[in-house]
Amino acid sequence: MKILFWAFSGFDQHTTSEHLLTAVLVQLCRARHTIHILQKGNGGPLPPVPQALAGYPVTTCVIPVKAAEKGNFAARYQAELAYVHACRKHITPGYEAVFIQSNNVAGFAVRVVRKVLPRAVVTLNVQDIFPYNAAFGGALRKNGPAFQVLAAVQRYGYRQADHIITISEDMQDTLVRDGTPRCKVRVIYNWSYQDALYEEKQPRPAVPLDPACFNVVYAGNIGVMQNVDLLVETARLMQEDPDVHFHIIGNGLYKKKLEAKAREYGVRNLSFWPMQPPEMAPAIYSAASVNVIPLVKNVYKTALPSKTATCLACGKPVIFAIGKESRFGQKAAQEAGCLLVDSDRPEDLAAAIRRVRAADFPREKAGAFFLAHCGITQNSRAYAEVITSGRRGE
Repeated sequence: MKILFWAFSGFDQHTTSEHLLTAVLVQLCRARHTIHILQKGNGGPLPPVPQALAGYPVTTCVIPVKAAEKGNFAARYQAELAYVHACRKHITPGYEAVFIQSNNVAGFAVRVVRKVLPRAVVTLNVQDIFPYNAAFGGALRKNGPAFQVLAAVQRYGYRQADHIITISEDMQDTLVRDGTPRCKVRVIYNWSYQDALYEEKQPRPAVPLDPACFNVVYAGNIGVMQNVDLLVETARLMQEDPDVHFHIIGNGLYKKKLEAKAREYGVRNLSFWPMQPPEMAPAIYSAASVNVIPLVKNVYKTALPSKTATCLACGKPVIFAIGKESRFGQKAAQEAGCLLVDSDRPEDLAAAIRRVRAADFPREKAGAFFLAHCGITQNSRAYAEVITSGRRGE
């Protein structure tokens, strides 16, 4: 089968989705499909075709793009539209299947594909649900005119795609409530960098976590959706807890704001560290006493942090501060032994941290959950099977 793989990122630089896309491409190549990658050129130093695909008949077209400022919502949307427009002439007849990476202009992307390839099997990946995520993060007024227009664009993409792959049951529910037929939506969890669990003894991370302390770790982007504010507030509540120390590792638009808040509070049990390379993630999560995955209220309905699988594979305690109503959070609590708390109650997070500190964490349950649901081989193979399957209803 001849497949167009339309990425909305570029392989010339590291991204959080790089290992996900590469694994899917490897599975498609192993099944002897012919792949052409349409991707962004960001001016990065890495080759446009990942080393893992060496030897396979993969071609690519790189579209140079100019990155918009992260905090400029309108500019970022316009940049995505410009990328779709630039890609139009490279989408030509002959492809039997098209995979479209998750993006905020899915309706426009699917429309371009359908005009040229009306009979192709179109699979749309949804890693976060726009514009609902923007509304929950405060960038848009939900049900305002801009929200209505942007949501209609995305709905068109969902309606015209044959298959939709999303990454949690909560996100599936959101898509269904928004009008997408449930039979069209497949839930496939994101994965880590390997199939096996990570060894308990990882290389020592560059971030110095004192093994004599109970280390509470958040590592990742520090933006609107991540609600890292919650860790600062919880650290303030736990200043008198002996040996408990909080670590916020990463960069983002809100880091300076949080650093200023921590100074204002005078917290002594909190350290900020720079973003670390992706390959250091297992070492950091393994060195933690507990890993915290927070989100802004209700964002669990539209997204699931990519770090989830790696945290579980490290076998260390995980607290999801995302909302007790989350179906994924409830499943992780029941099957993996994780703790689940609301996203806006630092006192509940403090209680969960004290609970973890006082009890043994069921490491084997987290590992079993990871092996059952988050394997790179089984899940990337599931992607490939959806991408190459027939059109919905055939």
